Amino acid sequence: MRIAPTYGVRSRRSAANAGVRPTARTYGKARIGTYAEKADGHITVESDAERLVAHMLCIDPRVRSFRQQPFTVDLVGERLLFTREELSEARKARGGRAGEAEYTPDFATVQADGLQRAYEVKLEGFEGDGRYWAKVERAREIMEAYCYPLSTLIVPANERHPVVVNAQLLKPALARVPEYLTPDIIDRVDRYCESGPVLQRALCADLQIPTGLIPPLLAGGVLQADLAHQLICATLPLSAAYGDLSHLCLIEELRP
Repeated sequence: MRIAPTYGVRSRRSAANAGVRPTARTYGKARIGTYAEKADGHITVESDAERLVAHMLCIDPRVRSFRQQPFTVDLVGERLLFTREELSEARKARGGRAGEAEYTPDFATVQADGLQRAYEVKLEGFEGDGRYWAKVERAREIMEAYCYPLSTLIVPANERHPVVVNAQLLKPALARVPEYLTPDIIDRVDRYCESGPVLQRALCADLQIPTGLIPPLLAGGVLQADLAHQLICATLPLSAAYGDLSHLCLIEELRP
């Protein structure tokens, strides 16, 4: 699977898609923020689990752009509300009722092929009760009618899970790809991996390159590895990727 890199493609925001509601209040706690070029810059999310998913969307070559809390599903009117004005009018029409009458997904994406997707993010062990998921299922049916299929993502509670650790290493590595991946480095790595997979420790020792260069080599499609199940460390088996970025598609690992 060879996927052309899409890094650097910025989303286009307007009054119609700038996010239907502000991020929830933190009541004295520090806000959780991150920089996401695909989301048009700095964004604020409501949990560490959501920040991790934002990082995964940043590195996923299939994702062209994304937004956090992009719209609200009106479960009574069976429609999507994209602006705060639309949300206010819908609440006024139903007497101010919110709660069970509304659902807001955590993220929506525009894929490289132009299709759209939405995501509900939960931390393992805090998935919610049956009543909540009944509301999600009602919203899912409405969203699919509007061509926004909804996927549920469960972020592992284990902070040493490979997806959790690797996504946090690869996201900042994206910014270093143009600077660090010189033609000379790419050629040396390609020739070294010609005969098949090698361990990270051997590659770094024999080519005399720092271990800190491995994440950019993976993010830039020079190297590939099973990043869904193995940590980026000395014992990680690496192969030449020749521009293939499919090893960066980690979202599916979070689906229950």
